[in-house]
Amino acid sequence: MITDIPTPDEFRAAGVNQLYLGWQIAMQAVHQHEQVTDYSDVNGEDADNAAAEYWRKSQPALANAFGLIQQAMEMALKGRIAAVSPYLLISRDPKDWPKGVDTQAVPFSEFRTVDAADLIKVHNSFVAPPLDQAFQNFWDGARRDRNKIMHSVAPKSFDPATLVRAILTAAETLFADIRWPERLLAMEEDDAFAAYGMDNGAQNTVIRQIDTAIRHLDAAEARRFFGFDSKRRAYTCPTCYYWANRDWQDDWPALAQFSDRHPGSTHLHCIVCDETSEVERIACTNADCPADVIYQGRCLTCMSLQDDPRLLSHAPPA
Repeated sequence: MITDIPTPDEFRAAGVNQLYLGWQIAMQAVHQHEQVTDYSDVNGEDADNAAAEYWRKSQPALANAFGLIQQAMEMALKGRIAAVSPYLLISRDPKDWPKGVDTQAVPFSEFRTVDAADLIKVHNSFVAPPLDQAFQNFWDGARRDRNKIMHSVAPKSFDPATLVRAILTAAETLFADIRWPERLLAMEEDDAFAAYGMDNGAQNTVIRQIDTAIRHLDAAEARRFFGFDSKRRAYTCPTCYYWANRDWQDDWPALAQFSDRHPGSTHLHCIVCDETSEVERIACTNADCPADVIYQGRCLTCMSLQDDPRLLSHAPPA
């Protein structure tokens, strides 16, 4: 008798956690590099050499992150198959089954399960809708790259952009029940610090991470994964700004854009919190800021309060 059979939700939860951890590793590598370059005195060719060496030494962590991404997708596929029947995951040949399964209780974990190379075939045979060819190609490539990590003395080299694309592709196809920024906010707000009731700056963290991700995507990818138009002007989201910890942050990513292209549009939509804010279109009182998008007396470009006397004293005459 088979016992301790995992549920679809358990497979899915494991996959979400692995995908999130892979994302965190990639973001940490990028942000640490940004921090060290901000404070470094190295310039020119030496800076290029230092950057190349930094990313070379980051390969073990980035490869580990990619392995987590592949495992996350494997868990998600198994969860979808298990929703039809978890027994579809068990090897079909009884010769591969644990000894004594017909006379005693044997945990599901002791059975040999379907090989990763066959998961898509099993999924598309029993789960609707089937995964398209584009994702099948992506899955096969990810599986082969992970095998290189595990078995090759010269594994594939990874960069943050590759990891960001892989994570977002996996999230778009296999974990699409909620938007990726929303999932990140939920995961950040429920991290270990939450046990002590501490403000971990979840909003700050996520808006920085999404901004980082967009900088590592091309324009088509930014539209595909986030609905963000890299060729259009963007502004700080007032809702994210309100929920963020403003005690220690001065620079605010611009991740909100007008819902339409009409001149004078007043409805600003954020790709992180998914909220739409109604703004005023009046000139900023900061003489150094050319923007005209104001929310409750604050410019969403330079973030200056419009009644700040330091700005008013420099305002041009009417």
